[in-house]
Amino acid sequence: MTPQPPLQADLFVPEQDAPGIETPLVDALTDLGLTVRVRAVPVRRSLELLILVTLPLHAFLGSLGGKLAEDAYRKLKDAILRTPAPRPVALQDTDTGVRVLLTRDLDDEAYRQLQALDLTLVRGTLRYDAAGRAWRLAEDAAG
Repeated sequence: MTPQPPLQADLFVPEQDAPGIETPLVDALTDLGLTVRVRAVPVRRSLELLILVTLPLHAFLGSLGGKLAEDAYRKLKDAILRTPAPRPVALQDTDTGVRVLLTRDLDDEAYRQLQALDLTLVRGTLRYDAAGRAWRLAEDAAG
């Protein structure tokens, strides 16, 4: 059987961020089997206030589900905790454009739910609603 090529991810960080701010996230994604390319982007509007990772999201979440108890999963959560507050890390699917916002306050249950979601039914951006303990479209979670 031919081994699968590693998943590719592009990590976009605002160019005004301190050099190396992305290192924990790059390390965590690499530990989860991704090949990561980092790109600095100029800040033009408020959307650049987050860190954006574009990747094949469905495949990534499938691999994450198998690693929930492993060190790589903990490293990913730790990397998100180290992002400049209150900025989320956005994972965006390279095929569909669906985005998932990973924030510092996500617990293990949120990650388990995310791994189980059928993202083929989603259009837009998902944010975890801590009060409702469920993933919702960002527009719904804000309101």
